[in-house]
Amino acid sequence: MTTKKSLGIGSFVRVVSEPYSAWGVGKLTSITDVVARVEYFDAPSGGPGAVVEVAVSLVKKERLSKQTRVYHRGVNGRWLIGRILDDDGEEALIQFPNRDTANIDVELLQVRWDRPLTDPLKFLAVEATETPFLADARSEFVRAVTAQHIAAAGVTAVLASSVELVDYQFDVVRRVLTDPVQRYLLADEVGLGKTIEAGIIIRQYFIDDASAQCVIVVPEPLLYQWRRELTRRFGLATELDITLHVIAHDDLESLDEVISKAGMLVIDEAHHLSRQSSPSQQALYDLLSYHAQRVSRLLLLSATPVLGNTEGFLRVLHLLDPVVFPLSDIEGFKRRIETRQMVAEVVSMLQPENVWTLVLELDRLIGAYGDDPFIVEKVASLRSVLETYPSEEDPAFLSALEDLKSHLIESYRLHRRLLRNRRAAVTWATPRRAKLHRVTYTSSRGSVWRERLESLRISLVNSGDTESAVAQIMLAAAVHPLGVTSLSEALRAAGVSDQDILQLAISTDHAAQRMHEGRERIERTSRLIGELLQCPGVQVVLFCDQIYHADQVASALRIIFGDSVVRHSPIAVDEYDDSSEADWESFLTAPDLVRVLVCDARAEEGVNLHGGRKVAVHFDLPSSPNRLEQRLGRLDRYGSGSPIPSYALIDDANGDELAWTEVLDLGWGVFQQSVASLQYLIESVSDSLALEWVNHGVSALTELTIHLSGPEGLVQREISQLNHQDAIDSLANREIPGMEALEDQDGDYAVWQSAFRQFAGHALGFVLRSETLLGQTKAEEAPFRIGYAYRDVDRETLLPLSGFMKNFLITVDPTAVGGGARLPLSYRYAFKRKTATNRKSLAHEVRLLRVGDPLVTALERVCESDDRGRAFAVWRADREYLVSDPCGADLYFRFDFVVRPAFDAGEAFAEEGDGSPSRNALLRKGGMFLPPLSIRIWMHGSGGLEIEPSELLAGEYIDRPQGGRSDFNLNASRWSKIPSSVRATWMRDWSGLCTGMRMKAEAAVRTSDAVTQHIAAGARACAQERKLCNSQGEVRAGRLNGAAREQELRELHMAVEMYRALEAAIERPRVDLDVVGAVFLSSSSPFEA
Repeated sequence: MTTKKSLGIGSFVRVVSEPYSAWGVGKLTSITDVVARVEYFDAPSGGPGAVVEVAVSLVKKERLSKQTRVYHRGVNGRWLIGRILDDDGEEALIQFPNRDTANIDVELLQVRWDRPLTDPLKFLAVEATETPFLADARSEFVRAVTAQHIAAAGVTAVLASSVELVDYQFDVVRRVLTDPVQRYLLADEVGLGKTIEAGIIIRQYFIDDASAQCVIVVPEPLLYQWRRELTRRFGLATELDITLHVIAHDDLESLDEVISKAGMLVIDEAHHLSRQSSPSQQALYDLLSYHAQRVSRLLLLSATPVLGNTEGFLRVLHLLDPVVFPLSDIEGFKRRIETRQMVAEVVSMLQPENVWTLVLELDRLIGAYGDDPFIVEKVASLRSVLETYPSEEDPAFLSALEDLKSHLIESYRLHRRLLRNRRAAVTWATPRRAKLHRVTYTSSRGSVWRERLESLRISLVNSGDTESAVAQIMLAAAVHPLGVTSLSEALRAAGVSDQDILQLAISTDHAAQRMHEGRERIERTSRLIGELLQCPGVQVVLFCDQIYHADQVASALRIIFGDSVVRHSPIAVDEYDDSSEADWESFLTAPDLVRVLVCDARAEEGVNLHGGRKVAVHFDLPSSPNRLEQRLGRLDRYGSGSPIPSYALIDDANGDELAWTEVLDLGWGVFQQSVASLQYLIESVSDSLALEWVNHGVSALTELTIHLSGPEGLVQREISQLNHQDAIDSLANREIPGMEALEDQDGDYAVWQSAFRQFAGHALGFVLRSETLLGQTKAEEAPFRIGYAYRDVDRETLLPLSGFMKNFLITVDPTAVGGGARLPLSYRYAFKRKTATNRKSLAHEVRLLRVGDPLVTALERVCESDDRGRAFAVWRADREYLVSDPCGADLYFRFDFVVRPAFDAGEAFAEEGDGSPSRNALLRKGGMFLPPLSIRIWMHGSGGLEIEPSELLAGEYIDRPQGGRSDFNLNASRWSKIPSSVRATWMRDWSGLCTGMRMKAEAAVRTSDAVTQHIAAGARACAQERKLCNSQGEVRAGRLNGAAREQELRELHMAVEMYRALEAAIERPRVDLDVVGAVFLSSSSPFEA
């Protein structure tokens, strides 16, 4: 326990209670038995940063770490800046510039606190400046970081995650993170990257909130994939199982232990929660429903369409918004969907090519929604344009059309926080499916099995024992004979008791076993694989239903093709090691060597196999089209890749298998397009199909193909209806604002690389160590680590160990080879996105170095709190320079300002704290409307604005003479050697002159064209969005009643408050001084002698 005796007046201390523990080192100025007075040093002028009085027990004595920057006021009153070499608690050995050292009593030293330095002018005003080299390195780094922040629009996790930059995903993420209410259903169609979108949002949560706690609930087969993605793509390995938990749907015990602490809840495959067939499923839904209402951040992920399972979808939407979607109002929900159909149909017709028929649709719309004043207004605007007989490309027509369409989509969608992207709108995002190739063979023993199965079918019909379960079993055996292990046992379990029928089933099983013992299918598969591998670059994914058959096929193929064949097996989740590689993953990481992957049904969920030239080979075809969709969904997910052809092995002696192939291919079209959105229709048709087949045999399959296919077939009609509904709920296919700037900024990684190396490596002395083990051919693209050089190495990093531990410890990789106590090494990083996102780099957990990463955040904190590079002064001598002032030197000031929105403690959401979603949404929107603007102002010492500074004045600092020019950093010794004539002219009231110049420079910034135009553009954009938000909110509220209406009005009021705060912050922005410098221009130097 700290006592008065252990503390001395003038000693350095830390206060261990909040908020002072984050303030760093202070100085003890007085103490009693109970209370200690601590003073924090901000800058050499302007008074202390803060003075606090706290209990003595909360004060701890601090010994200064090596490399700590200290400030000492010498006997002549001049401030000197040095670095600690050693500190015994009473006296410290200090190194000053030019290798001068001195032992100084600790009580005569000062140390800056850890709060940001808001006014660097305080250093220049007392001539406490350092080399412009530091200012240049820091400024280049800050400019590069600021450019990234602007491009990311406050969503830094987009840049820092090891994912490809995709416009529609960026749009979804930004919509969520700029909304004060972060409760969303991400409903992108299968394979478009909902996991990526959720991962970015989760990563941003951990960036924004130091106390973040997140629980992700997923189907058990997806556990490994989620953990792997969070570790490798989103850099969240250190949070896993501590503050970030990934838990299976059926693991209620583990979920119950952690969910109460969660500030964010993510539920993947949320439509699974609509299943209520067991008490455990009901218990899971009840638990999630309770906590979904409690948390401030909720993400539901589901690609399931609303049509087909209305009650199940209501259960999902109830989690999102229990007020608007009460479980008790299933009939009201159905009516809501039905009434949307007309709007959906109109929206689908609002296309430029329909310019001549739009009047009929507008009449229809007004007839149904004439009480919506915004629809009436927008329809009238479009009518007035149509009366001019515009062309399809007419700008006024396109604008009015899009205005009406956007209003309908935003106001009449099922829920405004349901975000859905469709494959049809982003056809480039996923590889398309190529056609099916039928690979036939003839089973020598299949005819006996076929005859007995047909006899069994007829016997069941004659006995009247053809209930749905029995019919399903029989159909599955007919179309997928490899998928049924024992037909007799399955029928007995389904309730069949007729002994003659069961005996016939046993006989059929025996025939099936003899048929399966034949090698024809395996031999034909081997020949097919050999043919496919003749194509350079092709990789084959071979799907089997049963584990036994997959093992058989894999063994046979290995005999022929050796190590180029691997067998997939599920990876057990190890919460202590998410970095291990399964043997089969060489199929992904070494595609030139491993070209065939053999899978069973366990690979149909939770495995991503996309990319490159993939071919799907189906050793058998499952009896469920949804299962086949799951298979192909492993291959045509988001990302680059060639079209995916399918090859199916078919026994041409089995008429049912042949007919079933036609149903899948020509009926459902599953080999040409994703049928994920048809899953409920598929389930409905499958129930009736089984009964039809039992009664009519193979002809039922032929009839179904006809019924499903064609432009007027059931499939196309269902797709049309889904398209109409999706036209409202899906996001528009439009250009995403800011995406081009984001891509440009991210692609120009060389500028960022230079800025980082200059600041972290050269200025601060971190060690950058290239990692060549990954085989990159270009050294500048190779991954690297940075190291904190401590004590006995060739050089030392110019940060104290205490500062490194506080800010950089989270970036240290304890497993790094060559790292240790004297050279802690970071995780692997890459500057280039393609380097970080290739499979080899992901396997080695290479992180992408961008804003949002803890390493960059730590360096940003150094820039904020460290005075190095914030104030400089230089004497620049050039023999050819004509001095205008008689004193022998002209004086100029450089001010680097940053203009940004001026949020303060009194604005909306301030009371909710820095980590709240509403507060962060406000800050992000402010940054979007008024991005930080850097302005450099040059002032002449006489007070005039230097609009076009000369090359000599604005040139970078040089540390050795070039031609007739020399630069001299004005350190403490050189300030004192400035000629008396120059001092008399410029420095009689140096502090007052600095302050006056700063005021004039700031006034010039505020009235400059660049800033006034910047503010005007931001205010216009904010006003436009506010108007749109208000109109849509009023329409939504007008269509609701009771508690739902009250909630909508509360959210509308919240939005009004947010836009009011935004407009005030934009119209009266902050103008922060980032760097200040003084430059004396002369034709000679007083220091050369």
